[in-house]
Amino acid sequence: MTDQTPAEATEWTGTYGTAERVPADAYTGSPATIDFWIITGAHWSPAWSQYMLAILSLADIAGVDPARLHRPGVTHELLVVALNPDHGPYDADKVRANQLHTLRPVNVCEQFTTTDHQARDLAALCARACVDGVLSPEPGDGAGILRDGWRHSIEQALEHPRHAPLVATDDPQRPGKTRP
Repeated sequence: MTDQTPAEATEWTGTYGTAERVPADAYTGSPATIDFWIITGAHWSPAWSQYMLAILSLADIAGVDPARLHRPGVTHELLVVALNPDHGPYDADKVRANQLHTLRPVNVCEQFTTTDHQARDLAALCARACVDGVLSPEPGDGAGILRDGWRHSIEQALEHPRHAPLVATDDPQRPGKTRP
């Protein structure tokens, strides 16, 4: 499904696993959620194989506690959280946001400024980058390195969406990590 634009994609398959976009009606009860993916792959942890990648709006929403902003002006948050294998496996077409059993701590939590549409594209690109081996949803022993890699990739994708370093490439002239 590599010919799809991020906005059109509903799933990605790569060397490191699969990513499936959760249908929007599955998280209608979570008003801050912009986009939501289930990523599955056995490469990242011997104990679990599924992760949730979500984009949340940080805008004020009636009836919802205000978001905790990491810095002034941020509008969206990207979260990656391991899913508890005792309650899975999870199927993106059947899951509901309030039915997920997550593990703590959160693996990735990055806030940034963009539009809802760009945030949704970013979620798809990040999901694809995971299954292509460009980004890892699991910190392993390098949590700081993991967060820096995600932060840098998100910043680059938002600044230069056509040349985002989130897609694996074998071309040394094109930004991005080469395929393993």
